[in-house]
Amino acid sequence: MGEDPVIHKRVAGSSLPRVTKSRVAKTGVLILFLTVLGLVAVQTAAAHGAPSDPIGQGLACYEEVKNEGETNEMCEFAREQSGQAIYNWQGIRDGDAGGDHQENIDDGELCSAGSERYAPYDEPGDWPSTTIEPGTQTFTLDLTAPHEAEYFRFYMTKDGWNPDTALAWDDLEQIHETGPMSPTETTEISGVDVPDRDNKEHVIYMVWQRSDSPEAFYSCSYVDIAGADDGNDDTPDQPDTPTDTPDQPDTPTDTPDQPDTPTDTPDQPDTPDQPDVPAWDSGATYTSGDQVTYNGKTWEANWWTQGDEPGSSEWGPWEQVSGDDTPDQPDTPTDTPDQPDTPDQPDVPKWNSSTAYTSGDQVSYDGETWEANWWTQGDEPGSSQWGPWERVE
Repeated sequence: MGEDPVIHKRVAGSSLPRVTKSRVAKTGVLILFLTVLGLVAVQTAAAHGAPSDPIGQGLACYEEVKNEGETNEMCEFAREQSGQAIYNWQGIRDGDAGGDHQENIDDGELCSAGSERYAPYDEPGDWPSTTIEPGTQTFTLDLTAPHEAEYFRFYMTKDGWNPDTALAWDDLEQIHETGPMSPTETTEISGVDVPDRDNKEHVIYMVWQRSDSPEAFYSCSYVDIAGADDGNDDTPDQPDTPTDTPDQPDTPTDTPDQPDTPTDTPDQPDTPDQPDVPAWDSGATYTSGDQVTYNGKTWEANWWTQGDEPGSSEWGPWEQVSGDDTPDQPDTPTDTPDQPDTPDQPDVPKWNSSTAYTSGDQVSYDGETWEANWWTQGDEPGSSQWGPWERVE
């Protein structure tokens, strides 16, 4: 065989080799091979997808960062730790999963699939969340490279899961799994049965196992269950509910015998010389400023009271405003009405189960001083950590 025909003549003095048809063909094959190899490499390294509803951590953070608005503090934490966790949000994967998800991914590393690049997503915190309703729902996936799927599998955290802890496999229960399918860039998974939960904060965990490769993809979506509470059933600072409201003793239902009604004391509720001051009634309720007569004397209530006999206690709710002892001294400073509530008052009255107390009232019980946080009657001081009484000494 002779030498291939020369396509371009060699330039005199040049050391470049002659270009022949054979060389062109070989060069073309090499270029094609390198191009295909590059495409394979890009495809292998490319990101592949995550849920958009309920939105996954990575996609949610990417959207916030992209919009250059106020960024969720956990997303900002993720960006500071690993920018790739934000900008390559679709690539949380295990290339050798082959269905062995629990064997390959350790507890506490589920949201990152054990990848150091995505480790910030394993950190518990207030990640962006989606509110979802219990019942049958449709989930939406945003897949930048929609590989053939052996299945999409979804888990949800169990009732009572603590959102302040990193996610573990035992925290999850499976709620849905598809069969083999050919997903598209926007894929909807219908018929997902979202269970009802007592507490509000939960995580939906997605596993996407490819059928054409051992590779699998993962994502954590933080969700709030509509209608569930915030998980603060044991919170002590809830005294302001309607039944425990401390400042409601003078409502019509609590003061059926108000002495300062127009028929009893028209326009003169606080006048010491009022001729028609009613007699004290042990079954009636009285509030600050109400006056009664008892044992030939007139008494004025310093705070809400019922059943406390006027004059029975130096530190009781009643102050004498007229009578044998103080005929013209309704406002005598020696009997200042706001002294029983002084924290360091040495002679705090003993707690009485039949006496009603309001916010700020103090009593002594079992050698200790207690102060009421709201209206109470019959609640023994110290009997409950979340009760109306707070120990002040």
